[in-house]
Amino acid sequence: MLENASRHVWLYGMAEHGYAEDDAVPELLASAAARGCDIRVLLLDPDHSGTLMVDREEGNPSGTIAPRIRASLARFQAMAEACGGKMKVHVYDGPPTVSIVRGDDRILITPYVRYIAGANTPTFELESAEKNGMFVRYARHFTKVWDGSRPWKE
Repeated sequence: MLENASRHVWLYGMAEHGYAEDDAVPELLASAAARGCDIRVLLLDPDHSGTLMVDREEGNPSGTIAPRIRASLARFQAMAEACGGKMKVHVYDGPPTVSIVRGDDRILITPYVRYIAGANTPTFELESAEKNGMFVRYARHFTKVWDGSRPWKE
């Protein structure tokens, strides 16, 4: 899905740790940047109080998720630098609601289900087919959160 994207590559969630740690992702994003893709990574601000809520609800010791988010942000920031300005990394303040992975006209949606770790929640694939369908609604959600976010600066 992301390998063939020519317009949009979006990663949105708490930490998107799987993508941050995947050794194939830096090259995938560099290739997407070379194709002119709009690459956006949007993660939960590790300093936001929502991280403590996530730790509590997932049964983690307090302070577990924030370092994972910071590690992901550091990896994505390094990838952004390698993409020559074609990739933006932002953070948002607010409760986590969903993970969105977009490659052009396809989106993977993983809802944040309280008290359950993300790896144990369902993922749904949506395609852009209707003018006001679910794909469009999730794309709008991403855009609204992005518009209220800020660039990550460590």
